[in-house]
Amino acid sequence: MAAPPVKLHYSPEIAADAAKRFKSRTQSRRKRMSAASKGEYTKVESKERLVNHVNRLLSELASSTAAPDAASAQETLRREAPALQGLPSPGQVTASDINDRFVERVIGKTRDFLAVQFFDRGARASRAVCRIVTNSADGDAFGTGFLVSPRLLITNHHVFADADAARRSRAEFNYQLGGDQTLAVETFAFAPDMFFLTDPGLDFALVAMAATSTNGTPLDHFGFCPLIGSEGKIITGQPVNIVQHPSGGLKQVVVRDNKLIDLPENGSAVDQYAYYEADTEPGSSGSPVFNDQWEVIALHHSGVPRTNRRGEALDANDKVVPPDGDQTRVAWVANEGIRTSRLVKFIAGAMVARGKDLKDEFVSISAGQIQPLIVQPPTTETTVVPPPVPPPSPADNPAPHVATTSQAGVVSISVPLNITLSLGAMVSAGVAAPAIAAAQPSAAAADLLEQAKPEPFSTPRPGFDPKFLGFDAPLPKLTPAAAAAVAKLADGGIELTYFHYSVIMNAQRKLAFVSAVNLDTAAKFQVKRDGKDKWYYDSRIPREAQAGPELYADNPLDFGHLTRRQDAAWGGDEDEANAANNDTFHLTNCSPQHSVFNQSSLASHNGVMLWGNLEMYVTAQAKKDTPRLSIFNGPVFRTTDQPYRGILLPREFWKLIVFTRADGRPGAVAFVLSQESLIRNLPAEEFVVGPYRPFQVRIADLAARTQLDFGKVQGYDRMGDARQESLMESARGAVVSIGSLADIVI
Repeated sequence: MAAPPVKLHYSPEIAADAAKRFKSRTQSRRKRMSAASKGEYTKVESKERLVNHVNRLLSELASSTAAPDAASAQETLRREAPALQGLPSPGQVTASDINDRFVERVIGKTRDFLAVQFFDRGARASRAVCRIVTNSADGDAFGTGFLVSPRLLITNHHVFADADAARRSRAEFNYQLGGDQTLAVETFAFAPDMFFLTDPGLDFALVAMAATSTNGTPLDHFGFCPLIGSEGKIITGQPVNIVQHPSGGLKQVVVRDNKLIDLPENGSAVDQYAYYEADTEPGSSGSPVFNDQWEVIALHHSGVPRTNRRGEALDANDKVVPPDGDQTRVAWVANEGIRTSRLVKFIAGAMVARGKDLKDEFVSISAGQIQPLIVQPPTTETTVVPPPVPPPSPADNPAPHVATTSQAGVVSISVPLNITLSLGAMVSAGVAAPAIAAAQPSAAAADLLEQAKPEPFSTPRPGFDPKFLGFDAPLPKLTPAAAAAVAKLADGGIELTYFHYSVIMNAQRKLAFVSAVNLDTAAKFQVKRDGKDKWYYDSRIPREAQAGPELYADNPLDFGHLTRRQDAAWGGDEDEANAANNDTFHLTNCSPQHSVFNQSSLASHNGVMLWGNLEMYVTAQAKKDTPRLSIFNGPVFRTTDQPYRGILLPREFWKLIVFTRADGRPGAVAFVLSQESLIRNLPAEEFVVGPYRPFQVRIADLAARTQLDFGKVQGYDRMGDARQESLMESARGAVVSIGSLADIVI
């Protein structure tokens, strides 16, 4: 019997209302963001809000440099942050002090001083976030929640509309990656009979939790993220950080790659909301939105969809997505959250029938009278602030591996989470204002992602041109067995067209059957690689048909291009070349490849010959006045491939290059390269270098391996020509080992 369908806690009605509110503030938002980009703080926020923000930053600085006595505190400031001397004490700043230069000085200096604490605080905060699974007759539904006191968890009202929904749910902590595998999940029951408070207007639900998990782990093992009632935690234009379980998947952290784009004026009709750019999806409902001090500034409750004049949600192709349609198709323009200060005010004034002691504890925490439990990795000395608890044991609390590197303004961090991090350009005193990237599921776990974003799918894409070489070199056809697994577009087609290349996807394996590209080596404009890679889902086919970023986290697997970026990144003008470059970063054009297999520098160091070497050699042998190639790429799918995180990892990849021979006739060569020795012991940090040579194969044999019909292209293969076998000793076998480029049979 088939498993019931998986659902996500998501409300199209709430999203539609969020879109109306967001549109109503378009003019105001643009003015505020323009002022923020220029550092004109007094045009962005009221002086009252700026006073609160500056005093909060100074208070944060004072607590960070706290010492047993005043003398040692001053010594800390002189030693670690001499540039901070002369700043006023917390609480002393008044409206008369506020001007743009003063605010920038405080923000800049405190940001530089506190940057080193950013990672530790983020790791602690993320522990309090969990996945929520709600059981019902028509399947499980997923959302996100987080602890805000030792016994209370908050999520959205549309996740828990009533106490019964909480009773039918469970909280899963540690549903995340730790090293090469998921951590042991700790499952807790909800206890709404002890405390339950909800409000549809603020879209929140606050509910009590069981004290221990089903495994006996205490809830206080995970700490909590207090909701601070006072204002001034963030101002428009500053970065936000979100910990979430998007689409019900593994925990992900979107760090400083986003910003607050609108914080409505107090007293306005929508002053309970905050608007921000961030990578969220259905299933992220109930996630905490943090500032750079890892204070909760909002409860995420909905994305803001792009809509038409009638208020209907649109997809990337500007087609209407009905409320009962596939909401993963929706094109999002922003996010809306409920401001922390408004939540605290409502909860503090609410009358509760049960659990008044739990509510009073929450209010005390929100007022700063009780500090959150500090949960440290067991490899360091554990510091506990009241209420005291014993430190967790290493067995119960695996220490996250945190590694950081810094180069040219880029910081990469590796922890047991998926992280997107941008710290912007480096300055002499510390870290400058953050760079802003386009929204997308987080991609590789430890990388700063490049800012380029593909064109929307409303922009026409010509795709692969079978006549590009002046003769037929069409996309391969699928055999009946392969066709049964193909991913189909909404119109029933199977070809995903991009700029200069096309892809046909295997929905069962979540990887491409083939990615085919037209390469013009003499194009006027060619884009060079710049920065790290950011990968995007293709919204024209279901996400479940595409291997997601969780496959590549905390292991030696790279997001391996099938169609190489440089093969597609060309054009008659710069715009065409850039659009083609960005278009290669779709997950449909990606396959899991070991870093040594995928990266030219590592490959060369270990004596591995990669595809680029083969392409350049074939180009050199082609007709000199026709510097064009048509290149087909893909994995070899075998039922015996190694399973890993729900994906069968391909052991082999293939490449077929079609070109014009020196005599003007069509030519084609096919190669297979194996990564079996590299992926056998994933995730190994070391491996024995082996003879990872590519092999040239007959196209007819490649067709049998791949269940693809290459049609006319097979006739262009010199290795398949029996008349040539007597002329070339190396061509007598079905396979030629390529130890050097001279071994290639052209």
